[in-house]
Amino acid sequence: MQITNKKKVQILFSFSLIILTIVIYSWLKLAQNSKLVSANEFKKLLQESPAKELFLKDDYLYIQSHNKEFKTSIRGLDLKELYQNYPIKVYPKTKNYLTYIAILLLFSILIAILVILKRSSTNPNSIMYQKENNDLLENKIEPQVCSNISFKDVVGIGDTKEDLEDIVAFLKNPAKFIRKGIKMPKGLLLIGPPGVGKTLLAKAISSEAGVPFFYHSGANFVHIYAGMGAKRVKELFQKAKELAPSIIFIDEIDAVGKSRDKFHSDEREATLNQLLVEMDGFEDNLGVLVIGATNRVDILDSALLRPGRFDRRVFIDLPNVKEREQIIKHYLLGKSYNFDTLEVAKITTGFSPASLEVLINEASLHAYKNKRDTITLEDIYSVRENVLYGKKRVATLSEKEKAIQANYQIAKAVVATWLGFEFEKLYLLNPLKIESKKTINSKTEYENLLMVYMAGTLYLYKKYKELFDIGKEDRKRVRTILENAMNDFAMIHPDFFSKNYEPYEFDYNVEAILKKVDNLLDSFKDIIEKLSKELINKEILDYKEIKKELDAIF
Repeated sequence: MQITNKKKVQILFSFSLIILTIVIYSWLKLAQNSKLVSANEFKKLLQESPAKELFLKDDYLYIQSHNKEFKTSIRGLDLKELYQNYPIKVYPKTKNYLTYIAILLLFSILIAILVILKRSSTNPNSIMYQKENNDLLENKIEPQVCSNISFKDVVGIGDTKEDLEDIVAFLKNPAKFIRKGIKMPKGLLLIGPPGVGKTLLAKAISSEAGVPFFYHSGANFVHIYAGMGAKRVKELFQKAKELAPSIIFIDEIDAVGKSRDKFHSDEREATLNQLLVEMDGFEDNLGVLVIGATNRVDILDSALLRPGRFDRRVFIDLPNVKEREQIIKHYLLGKSYNFDTLEVAKITTGFSPASLEVLINEASLHAYKNKRDTITLEDIYSVRENVLYGKKRVATLSEKEKAIQANYQIAKAVVATWLGFEFEKLYLLNPLKIESKKTINSKTEYENLLMVYMAGTLYLYKKYKELFDIGKEDRKRVRTILENAMNDFAMIHPDFFSKNYEPYEFDYNVEAILKKVDNLLDSFKDIIEKLSKELINKEILDYKEIKKELDAIF
């Protein structure tokens, strides 16, 4: 077990205090070694003592008798008579204040030693401080033993695992790829809400590849002392290079990788700069894969996200109904249950894998409390609303809410597909992510975007004759597009270069756009209703499935 400098200070101070206590105690014992007796007893001892030798000191008369020392106050004795009959040695009076000064001085020395050691242990420039932190750092950067977690243990994210098989293959045999001129991605960024299995996936990559795995939280690199975070990053990469191929996993990387424009901290920026240098500096990090995990990719620094650092981004979403069933079955292994796992998957919309694990465990406890060995659907329903997601309850949707959400999502997706916008997948809960391959957009293309973002809200109003509070982000996008259009197109006019040109105020005819969307939704009503039911059941649809339905009719 390693003893830190703080512990050494405590031991030294305690040891010094013990010595001081012994010194003071010994002095007091010596000072009070003589036994005080009355004048009559003293005279009796004087008659019995063969030495007949007396000592006068500090208003007390001393005598040695039977190998012991006795004393009595001179106030009860006739000193004149004693001087005539006995030889008396007189000692000068002790000045006690000198003893007190000596004790005070000793205490002051001890306190001074304590202060010096304390400052040395917290001063970043001191050798003692650097040695202690180097020792701690060496302990921190030791790689973890590869776990037994494999890809088969990570259930519910099948598509994501397939995307990572090439990285595992590279880590297993880097020379094979290097001969073909293929370089391994320097960084892999796992993005997703808490509890979806980002850390578990990183451990599985390490286990499958059989390489050293360095785990750190982003908060581990944040220090109050300048330069310590950067030093920790540098030594971590040095250790990883020695054991390459290896993996460095930084959980909650947003703690150290926040945008330097929005969040200012000299120490954190120095740490981030060191991380950027290590990931893409003059020195080649061949064989070291950096995996970062975050649920706040929007606040990460742009330099950290650029190609050449985190080359690959993997988005891990909340599991759909099929994936939730797989996860539920996984956590039910070894347990006795009597219910349809698909039914449980359908009533747990919005649950993460971690939440499902808690759900099954709580249901097991509920069955145990009711003296049953088998988990039933009643147990699931009893604990479902009590499962906590951090400090907040897991958001679950009723059947009507699912229908509203599905209609909203499908209406947008169908209009987007018809207008030529592509997307990879459509989720029941997650917002639609439209992929635009163009860098220059026309006024008509802006208008088409407006139609997509208006479609969901308009369709719900047409169907339910009611407005709902979903789609807040889409309405923000509508306002942003309209504002941008005012700025981008207001000064554009065919006569811009003519002498008679006068600037005019530009605006979209929103009513005309709404009319176009309304006509499209009427044309696609049957498709929207059909696909909405599929989205409720599957909770996820591919772009190709939606396009296939449109192509079959038009």
